Amino acid sequence: MKRRKTLRYLVPAIGLFTLAVIQPLRAGIEEGDSAASTSTDLSSAGGDKEMKEASKEMKEQKELSKEEAFRPKEGLYAGLYGGAGYMDTNHYTSNFSSGLIGNGNLGGNWQWVGGVKVGYQWKGWELGDNLAGKGWYLMPAAEFDGFYIGNSQSGTGFTGFGHAGVFTGFGTNTGMQLNMGIMTINGLLKLVTPWKLVPYIGMGVGGYYLSASNISQSILGHGIVNGASTSDGGFVFTPIAGTEYYFTRELSLFVEFKFLYMNNPILNYGTAVGNESMHFGNMLNYIGVLGAKYVFW
Repeated sequence: MKRRKTLRYLVPAIGLFTLAVIQPLRAGIEEGDSAASTSTDLSSAGGDKEMKEASKEMKEQKELSKEEAFRPKEGLYAGLYGGAGYMDTNHYTSNFSSGLIGNGNLGGNWQWVGGVKVGYQWKGWELGDNLAGKGWYLMPAAEFDGFYIGNSQSGTGFTGFGHAGVFTGFGTNTGMQLNMGIMTINGLLKLVTPWKLVPYIGMGVGGYYLSASNISQSILGHGIVNGASTSDGGFVFTPIAGTEYYFTRELSLFVEFKFLYMNNPILNYGTAVGNESMHFGNMLNYIGVLGAKYVFW
């Protein structure tokens, strides 16, 4: 009886002790599981952020590669162009074999322009600092440029005698057709942008051939020459500015502006009052053209 009574009190005591031990353990396990879950969630969030950043970088690299595919091709190119220009007013002085002298102005006329260019453009250099890796390059080029200019000139002046520093002149009208061939070697520096637009600047030097035909001249309404022709040549230089747009790495459309300086043409021809030598000042031409260019290899 006494043993049964002892067992009756011992069993509940063991149960209470077991509960007291297990309860804290369970709380610790649950707390650990919660922390692990929180850590997993944080790790997952961090991983998603890194994946998004990596995806963004890959997208940017892909876009950059796409832009780089449109970088102008290095190599030999040829182009054709046409346009218009304006020849500034030119002052002239004339000397006749008979002793007559004259002066006046010709020009102030619009003119047609057409030409061809053949050159080579190099790969160039990528721009650094903040533009590195963004599709910006400097590309040098050298080219032969040959073009035609045609216009009709007319003007007025005076022809007469000079004596003791006094000039006595009579009204003179002059007209002629000018056809000019210009040949220059140009050096260009181009700025390649990510948008396939390539602005450029440059300078050309070379020579010109000028043919004057249908020369007519009259003094006080009396013709002294009608239908004469002559020619001359000389030095030219031309600052250049333009922009290209590339449809492919090889094919582009360009707009170009030139300021053409022609050095002192001289026209010699016969007249009814003696052989005339007409000396011009520097001929200035303002030219704008539109053309197409293709890079072959």
